[in-house]
Amino acid sequence: MSSLRTRVSQAARDPERFPTESDEALGQALLARVEALVAESKLPRPALLLFGPDQVTQVDLLPVQQTGANMHRFIAACTRVDLEVDVVALVGVMGLRLSRDSKQSIPAAMVFLERPDCRWWSAQRVLKEKKLSDELPARLRSAEEGWPRPGGLGGWWSRGRYEGLQLKLHRDTPTVH
Repeated sequence: MSSLRTRVSQAARDPERFPTESDEALGQALLARVEALVAESKLPRPALLLFGPDQVTQVDLLPVQQTGANMHRFIAACTRVDLEVDVVALVGVMGLRLSRDSKQSIPAAMVFLERPDCRWWSAQRVLKEKKLSDELPARLRSAEEGWPRPGGLGGWWSRGRYEGLQLKLHRDTPTVH
């Protein structure tokens, strides 16, 4: 069993900030937040959001990336955490490969949602010189519209179940009130 240190925070789920009526509504709200940070010249680092009916748990993915751990497997393990989670969202500015043959990635503001039944919703907006550009609007896709799932994203719930993954969270410091 291996361990990894990363930052995890949890808060009550505010339905105004994080809508519950549809993946489209939640995805658009998350994309608006990522785009707002990019517009302020703050490039949000990759994070995983675990949404339950009453709570949101945020997992910082940069330490996972920096250790060279298998990101896909780590996210799959996050679907198996002992919290009530009904959707996971990968958000932030990440490298995007425009084709399978491309060896170079370009920065993009991204949101990818996935549910336990493997439905997904995605938004990808390529950045120009680390900024938003009107000539490069967000590309929105979803499983419900019949699009193929973007390469390298999703399948986390299935993998977590298939591999019997588990994630256990431990606190380093006591909670301060």
